[in-house]
Amino acid sequence: MSVLTENYLVKNIRAYPVLRKKFMTYIQGVKELPEGFSRGKLFHDYLKVRRQNPEKRVSQSEYMIFGFYGLSAKEQKQYLTDIEATRLMRPYNSDSEPFLKSKATFLQNFTRFIHRGWLYVPEASYDEFRAFLHKYRTIALKPQYSSWGIGFHRLTEEEFAEKEQPEAYFEHLCEGKYLAEEFVESCEELAAFHPSSLNTLRVITFRCGERFEVFGGGLRVGNNGLHVDNAHGGGIFCEVDPANGKIITDGLDEYSNSYAVHPMTGVRFRGTQIPYWEEIVDLCREASKELPCLRVVGWDVAILQDGILELIEGNHNPGMNIVQAPAKHGVHEKFAAMLLDYYGDPEQYSQA
Repeated sequence: MSVLTENYLVKNIRAYPVLRKKFMTYIQGVKELPEGFSRGKLFHDYLKVRRQNPEKRVSQSEYMIFGFYGLSAKEQKQYLTDIEATRLMRPYNSDSEPFLKSKATFLQNFTRFIHRGWLYVPEASYDEFRAFLHKYRTIALKPQYSSWGIGFHRLTEEEFAEKEQPEAYFEHLCEGKYLAEEFVESCEELAAFHPSSLNTLRVITFRCGERFEVFGGGLRVGNNGLHVDNAHGGGIFCEVDPANGKIITDGLDEYSNSYAVHPMTGVRFRGTQIPYWEEIVDLCREASKELPCLRVVGWDVAILQDGILELIEGNHNPGMNIVQAPAKHGVHEKFAAMLLDYYGDPEQYSQA
């Protein structure tokens, strides 16, 4: 046995209990196991998938939401995991990362698409923070480099007044590099799915000069009364037809539980028309022109009350789950081909 083979085996033996614990914790969220599978059988098949596709770094959620347990190795190759998508996009999108990854920097660069008030807490005084909270009464707080809804919470003026040590809480926000934003609400049509959260649209776009195309889109809605719509925060997502803005799938959560209607409100997903879709596409087209370094971007757009379109953020390496998992169709080949068609050999960017 070679040293490399021995090291590989030792590494996998050590990782086994960790992977098993994570998988068994995750699988508790799956309401109905695939036919013919127990939790143990799914875990061992998951290990097999990871061995067959080491380059994909398949997460337990990707394994379930893509339905890898029922696919051949060839069919699994058609899907793009988050790791693979990031690797493909990184050469083309590295220049845009500084402008999109920081939420505060993003807000500074896309002011004409943003109507909500915001404040970067570390650069504000305690009195300025209090005045901001008093002005809007309810605000959203999120770490400026966070993703997946991690660290998000909603704060009202009354809740802040009831804190025993409000100045210490303010210092905590400064240390955590929190961004404070006016808490905005969805339009009536999207709020109907789940009123407690701001339900947003993910629109993935390609731009090169005057060429522009919407690669895919989806709707994300909250669940269980929480204020976030992200799947990792318990939300539900579905795919939207980029040609007309109509929802073309049922809803799905990160545990691969499928929903024809929202479990809390009974609002149906498939067939619902997203209002102002042409205007949303136009907004993303204009936003993609704001900086010359923008190539592939996953835009998060909200439709506010009175039909106001609000750009929430742009993602420099957007995940592809929302345009693959609900309809169970992989986009690996299409996405890789479009990157080459739009931007050419990635080596030219790494050498720049």
